Amino acid sequence: MTRLIVWALTAAQALRATYGREITNMVWLFADRFLRVLANFAIGIAAARLLGPVDYGDISYTQTILTFLTLLAAAGLNGVVVKRLIDQPSDAEATLGTAFALQALAGTAAGVITAALALTGGNATRHALLIAIVACGVALRPSEVYRYWFEANVNARRAVIADNIGFLVSGSIKIVILYRYRSVEAFVWTMVIEQLLGAVCLYVAYRTDPSRPHRWRVDGKLGLQLLRQAWPLLLSGIAVALYMRIDQFVIMKLRGPGETGIYAAAVRLSEMFYVLPTIVATSFFPRWQSLIGDPVRHRAMVQSTMAGMIGGCVIICLVVTLLAGFIVPALYGARFAAAVPVLIVHVWTSVFVSMGVLGNQWYLSHGLQGRTLAFTLIGAGCNLLTNCLLVPYWGALGAAIASVVAQIVSTFAADALSARTRPLFLIKVDAIFWPARLIFRGLRPRPPTELRHDGT
Repeated sequence: MTRLIVWALTAAQALRATYGREITNMVWLFADRFLRVLANFAIGIAAARLLGPVDYGDISYTQTILTFLTLLAAAGLNGVVVKRLIDQPSDAEATLGTAFALQALAGTAAGVITAALALTGGNATRHALLIAIVACGVALRPSEVYRYWFEANVNARRAVIADNIGFLVSGSIKIVILYRYRSVEAFVWTMVIEQLLGAVCLYVAYRTDPSRPHRWRVDGKLGLQLLRQAWPLLLSGIAVALYMRIDQFVIMKLRGPGETGIYAAAVRLSEMFYVLPTIVATSFFPRWQSLIGDPVRHRAMVQSTMAGMIGGCVIICLVVTLLAGFIVPALYGARFAAAVPVLIVHVWTSVFVSMGVLGNQWYLSHGLQGRTLAFTLIGAGCNLLTNCLLVPYWGALGAAIASVVAQIVSTFAADALSARTRPLFLIKVDAIFWPARLIFRGLRPRPPTELRHDGT
């Protein structure tokens, strides 16, 4: 036991010495995401308990629409802008200014067109009103450009503080609105308030950063260049959202809001863990990019990161699988008991989501954004097909099975189809079997020591 503790401390010191900046950044990001996920989780449970499966299904459906609108407003520029800020720091003014202008145009267009279609489409339902409300906040998405600056400089502290100030205020408003009015429409308006407060706080954090570029400028030629690089990521992001959210559309159409609420309750629990690979990818991407000229070291770092992430996700999935029967009734109440088997199946998507998130950074480093789109479309098609086959008979559980199948196809198996992505496929295979090899190596008998000269 003592040797194990000493080994763990030595390993921790070595990691801190080598990756001190990244680890510090991960701690800040984890604190931010943990607080945000925990608060959203608590708010979601309160909404589910107070409103019931049907109204909770309507909220989840609206949040799914917001996911797509947010992707359109981002225009696929996140990774592209961060990469350019890392590669060409001297041109940060043009990069930030141009990205802000592009996202302002995309966000405004997406919000206005969506709200107009929802309200004038001849279908003035409750869902149309909810969609029009969330569309109002999409125009605030260009504020995310400030976050790109912090990501490129591995300086999450300022963004975390800003985010959490806005989030704590908006979260408090959500709780008050929820308990006072118990209204889905009022709750959806708080999503717009959350985006407004987040934008203001990020702006203040950027303005108080002494190392920031002071004078942004818009470069039309650079804008076209960024769009050429970003459109595959935009389409792949939409495809990802489709194969991660198409299940809720299918359930809503085939089984109604009640079954959608059951499914959303389980998904909210399992998707809590999706934040972990995002934190790791955000923190380590600058170092991955800096090692691109050294293929051996680059591959070793990608492989070790992937193995550690997958191993952590497997442990989490095993714990959730064993405790699901206790967790769901304790949190949501007896009305959501049907979410237990859904959670047991759906939580395993986190293993393959971690592969996908880290794999997308690898694609970006190697200029293979187009492969991201192609593989994601394969996953989206697989998810739609399996949902249409399984949901009519198994409902929410069928949708959970479809999600796992789609993740396996798009984030793992698809890499084997192309010679250019096959190295990543082999990295993923090695990462999956790394824990088994480690155990086998520990159990394998050691060779006998050489005999001493005296024969003993």
